[in-house]
Amino acid sequence: MANSGINKAQVKKARDALIARGTNPSIDAVRIELGNTGSKGTIHKYLNELAQEGGVALGDSIALGDTLGHIVADLANQLQGEAQAIVKEASETHQAEVQRLNDRLVEQQRLLTAANQQHETLSQSLAEAERSRELSVRSEQELALKTERLAQQLESQKELIAQKDAHIISLEEKHHHAREALEHYRNSVKDQREQDQRRHEHQVQQLQAEIRQLNQTLSLKQTDITQLNKDNARLATEISEARRQLRTGEQHQLSLTAQLRTCEESLLTMTTKFTDLARQQREDADVITDLKQQLAALQQASQSMQVELITTKTELTVKNQLFEALQPRAQ
Repeated sequence: MANSGINKAQVKKARDALIARGTNPSIDAVRIELGNTGSKGTIHKYLNELAQEGGVALGDSIALGDTLGHIVADLANQLQGEAQAIVKEASETHQAEVQRLNDRLVEQQRLLTAANQQHETLSQSLAEAERSRELSVRSEQELALKTERLAQQLESQKELIAQKDAHIISLEEKHHHAREALEHYRNSVKDQREQDQRRHEHQVQQLQAEIRQLNQTLSLKQTDITQLNKDNARLATEISEARRQLRTGEQHQLSLTAQLRTCEESLLTMTTKFTDLARQQREDADVITDLKQQLAALQQASQSMQVELITTKTELTVKNQLFEALQPRAQ
């Protein structure tokens, strides 16, 4: 676009002034003549138009002088060369400017692509940040709810701990009472066991003494019975002999009768003694049987007492284990 400060008439006036002074009217000279105003492109365009007008005028004018014709021809050639140089320079400048603009356009497109990518990245980052913010808000809400639930659980745990403490105190009191009852039970069981053991030992010793005495008596009775059996056999033999002698002679009848009576009396006495000894033996046997039954009953009672003692020891062991198990909890 032409500069609004110069026009074709001003360019023509400056060119004519330079020609009149004998100076080559180049673009720079014309621009200096114009006071360094106007663009070189505008001056070049006006100079070309003026040169073309000057060429037509030269072709049509026959009246011009040869000198002026040569000057004009030289100026025309000079102007044409300068114009071609200016056109070439302008073309190169234009191509360089086009290349620069193309490069700048490519760079701008690259920057635009990068900006679009950055915009897309920023949009994604913004969306991610928005989602993160929403997640953070939800997390804060969930954290607040969780905190509230934990506070409620903490209160519940405090109440439960208070109940546990009360239960522990109650267990300690029960443990103390159980310990006292166990100690009392131990002492009573120990005393009862010692009394039962002493009574049992005394009864066993007494029964053993009675059994020894009865065994001795029975042994003596058996000895007496054996002796009586021997005497009875001997008397029976004597009676047989006396009867035989009685049959052999009457002269000995009185003597034998007396002897027989004596023997019969002795036999009656011995029979009575034998009967008494047999009865006494049966009575002693009955007494021994009763004593054996009493001994068996005492032995059975002793076994029962031993079973009760084992049961008592077992219960005592279980209670001791329970007591030992309760002690760590109480601590």
